[in-house]
Amino acid sequence: MAAAIRVGEVIDDYCTRCKAVMNHSVISVVDAAPVRTECRTCYSAHKYRNAKGRRVRPSSKSDLFDEVLQRMGPIGRR
Repeated sequence: MAAAIRVGEVIDDYCTRCKAVMNHSVISVVDAAPVRTECRTCYSAHKYRNAKGRRVRPSSKSDLFDEVLQRMGPIGRR
């Protein structure tokens, strides 16, 4: 049996401000499940998101390759 999560414990969660999965402190618990967490990096509080962020559709490989080439700029002789 898994141990119940308590207020003050550190868990991983998706931070809405940092836009990444970070360490969070549990602020409130209902029925042994976290409801609100606070990021231990930026100290923002938000609903517990179960370490799931916004889903971003991946770009095609050719789009990513074109973006890298565009950032490199023109290649000239040195």
